Amino acid sequence: MEDSVLMELLTGPFSALVLAITLLMGLYKLAAKYLPKIIQRHVQMIDELQESQKEIVNKLVQLSTTMTEQHASQTESMRKAIAGVHIRLNHQQDDLKEVKFKLGLPIRADEEQE
Repeated sequence: MEDSVLMELLTGPFSALVLAITLLMGLYKLAAKYLPKIIQRHVQMIDELQESQKEIVNKLVQLSTTMTEQHASQTESMRKAIAGVHIRLNHQQDDLKEVKFKLGLPIRADEEQE
């Protein structure tokens, strides 16, 4: 082979193709070596994040249940207290009507209905 033909093979389109293929293979090997590790780490972080969020959701559900139970308990206590006050006011209203009747004071129309 002549020197000019050999030089053209080394510096021409053929060498550029060989160089490009070599670089692509090197990039492929590099990606094949490190990319799965990076992806695995990323997936593991996502799994850990999901687990921590599940714990948070469970705590929030528990808190919601507790607050609902407390609200129901307080509501029932208020209903009983209001019922007790209502009963006492009815007795006082009856006593007031009786006192007004004995004193000869006028009784309002809304007092007579009850």
